[in-house]
Amino acid sequence: MTPEFLRRYYVLRIISNPIVYGIEKNGYVPLFDLQNALYQLRLNNIDDSLYEKLNQSSRKTIKRDLEKIKSYYQVHVLHKRNYGYYLDDFEISPVLKEVYEKTELYLLHHHAHAWKTHVTTARSSLSTRVDIVPLIQAIEHETLVEITYYGWYDDLGFKTLEGFFQPLHIKEINKAWYLMAYNKEYGVYAFCLDERIKRLQITKKHVKDPIVFNPETYFKNSIGILKSNITPEWIYIKVANHHFKYLKSNPLHHSQEIVTEPKKQETQDLDYTNPDIWGEIKVFVEPNYEFLMDILKYNLWVKVVSPLHIKEYVKHHVELMLAYY
Repeated sequence: MTPEFLRRYYVLRIISNPIVYGIEKNGYVPLFDLQNALYQLRLNNIDDSLYEKLNQSSRKTIKRDLEKIKSYYQVHVLHKRNYGYYLDDFEISPVLKEVYEKTELYLLHHHAHAWKTHVTTARSSLSTRVDIVPLIQAIEHETLVEITYYGWYDDLGFKTLEGFFQPLHIKEINKAWYLMAYNKEYGVYAFCLDERIKRLQITKKHVKDPIVFNPETYFKNSIGILKSNITPEWIYIKVANHHFKYLKSNPLHHSQEIVTEPKKQETQDLDYTNPDIWGEIKVFVEPNYEFLMDILKYNLWVKVVSPLHIKEYVKHHVELMLAYY
């Protein structure tokens, strides 16, 4: 991340949500107020070189930044004379949402020590043998990595995997980091970057005949990290009203669609026998064990209703669990 990127990021953030930065002028952001907000951010981080460009906010600089924002994110910031900058019918696109999320996560890590009394993050299982930045560079430059991996039960049955792999993609999910990598013997494999990694060396050898990897396509029908041979299908799930809002704002899967809203959106008493508190969603996914784990974590607040064989699959595992007690 560069200081120029951060300035443009905050220019857009301030104009799109001015009230957060103390600017309450009916949605308009005058240049003076924009400059003041950027200057305050710079003062709050005066010893941090990442913020050094925030006080470079002349009208000409802001104009250039807005042109870059329009080019990169297709966000057109308007200006009304004597009022200021504003956005008309602004809606955050999936691409811009991803930029927001990744930038905020980066800033959290960047300020981790200074903010440790204010922010608690989930502990991950990332191995000390793994350095993410050089690994990303190996993906970019199509450089081979040498891996020794002592698998657990779900890794082809405690198998040890060794060899040279083309690194393809890094994915973080459920407090764990995974490297998607490829060689001819194993195909595309998901290496969990935890203590199972016994050796990970980035070589200077370039990949011969590199494969093209598209994470959106590869994970299209997956809940988590695994791509199985199970045929994906539409799965219908009832959701209790108090949890329905959660799944609306944090979908189970990108394919999620709302079938019906609960007739009673808010109830003081949670009577799960009352059909009016239940809404319904559907997702198009591979019904593998990652899907099962995701369903079970929602407790009695969700229930699979169809297809019948998936409903029975979930029911069977719940009965096995019940037998423990």
